[in-house]
This record gives sequence, C-alpha cells and structure tokens, in this order.
Amino acid sequence: MTIKRRIDTLIGDYFFNKEIPIYINRVAESYELHEHIHDFLELNYVSEGTGSHVINGVTSSVKKGDLFLLPMGISHVYRPSTASDADPLIVYNCVVDADSLLEVLSTYPGSEVIKPLLQEKQYRYYDDRWQQFQRLFEQVYEEYQRGREGWVISVYTYVIQILIHLQRLDTEAQLRIQPSSSGWEDIVHELHTNYTGSITVSEMAAKMKVSVRQLHRLFVKHTGASMSHYVQKIRIQAACDLLRTTDLLISEVSEQVGYHDVSYFHALFKRKTGSAPKAYRRLVRSRSLEND
Repeated sequence: MTIKRRIDTLIGDYFFNKEIPIYINRVAESYELHEHIHDFLELNYVSEGTGSHVINGVTSSVKKGDLFLLPMGISHVYRPSTASDADPLIVYNCVVDADSLLEVLSTYPGSEVIKPLLQEKQYRYYDDRWQQFQRLFEQVYEEYQRGREGWVISVYTYVIQILIHLQRLDTEAQLRIQPSSSGWEDIVHELHTNYTGSITVSEMAAKMKVSVRQLHRLFVKHTGASMSHYVQKIRIQAACDLLRTTDLLISEVSEQVGYHDVSYFHALFKRKTGSAPKAYRRLVRSRSLEND
C-alpha cells in the first residue's frame, strides 16, 4: 500500500500586516502541522532541541544552530525528537514577501549582493557554528513582538543583516547543502521508498556501490546517527502520521511501517516519542480539537 503524503499550502497574506511584508514567530514544533508549501520566502532557525526536518519528502536531522532558507514552493515540515514538552524543538520563523522586500532593497545602496538570496529557487542549509544568527533571530523576534516606536525599520534592518551574513557564508564557501555528498540522494530516496522492508547496511552499501564504512560515514555526517536509527526515525514518523490521520489498529500501523512485532513497535514508539501509540493518538487529536 502506498501512503500518499498530505501537503498543505500556506498563504503569506494570512501572516503579514499592512505595515510590513515580514512576519516573525517562535514556535515549539509538534506533530500536528502537516508538510506544507508556501507562497513566500521563509528563514527557519533551530534555537533549541533536536528533531527532523522534512524537505521535499527527504528527512534530515536538525539541531540547535541549523538554519534553512526555503524559497516559495518548497515543501517542508519540522518534527521534534519527542512528543514530550520537556525537550521541545524550538524554531524561529522569519516569513518574507520576497518581491516586496526586493522593492524595498532597491533604495539601499549595495543591496545587489543579497538580492540573489531572495530570488533563490533551491533551499539552502547553513550551520550557525558561531551563534551569530542566534542573536539576530532573538533580536528581530523581540522587535517584532514588542512593536516599539521604530520597530518596522528595525525589523527590516535585522532581516537585511541576516541576509548579508548568509551571503557572506556563500561567498566564503562555508555553506553546506543537505544532502550534498555523491550518492547521498540515492541512498535517502531508497530508504524513504523501501523503509517498510528489511534493509541492512551491507545490502544498501552494495546497492549504492559504496563501502559499508563509507555509508556509515555518510550517515554520521548528514544525520548524526547510524542507518538503522535513521530508518527507525522514518518509520516512527510514518507511524505518527498514520496515528494522527487514520483509525487503523495499532497492530495495523505497526505492520504498515515495517514492524511485524507489535510489542517491539510499542516499546520503540514510546522510547522515541515519549508516549505509547494509543496515548499519542489521543494527545494529538485532543490538541487538534482544542485548536479548531
């Protein structure tokens, strides 16, 4: 059975006010939001916690300091490592109407250097190893939320600073795009396509024509985890989606995501999410009703 991904669409007019075509928020990511595309440019900064980020159907691990530039039309969604509130995945979101900002930048001398970022078609990933972006996102969020006198020009200034720093990272060749290593896209595609079957490291290495050691290095580099743990994340994420969107029995969910031992699936799910499958289903559905 093929499970079709649900992809919603977010519209910028819902977020922007008449004063500025920029919207800033800070959220604790959950399992409630569906994968989505949007008609605006978005800058995401992971401020706390760990989890995963699904971009165009491909999942990568995320941690504090990860920053993504997501152009219009790119589908994505964040997922926390656990459903527990004790270790939330906190993300700053800077939503921008790129065309409007380009018009504003036309009055800024020297702004040509950052305009390509606003016209980018592919997503980009950056590592804030020196925490320069952490401070900028904290400050622009405070300015946006407090709305003090002069907040509009201040928000513009911070967003421009963020873009300048990103452009410098590009220029200085410090950018790394995920996935970037040769063969990595094929490996990820294979796992996301066949995650319900039996997959071994040696079989995958042979299929991708790389050594077991090289395959292990790829996973550690891009996800910080082994291939088996990566597959577990894919399966548990798929299970969360099924529990949230279907009325399948727990045993049926277990089978559909590749676990034939229901007891093992139950224990693994609880370890990964902090909740048993039935409790997770009740929790996400009760939260959905509260938000309606």
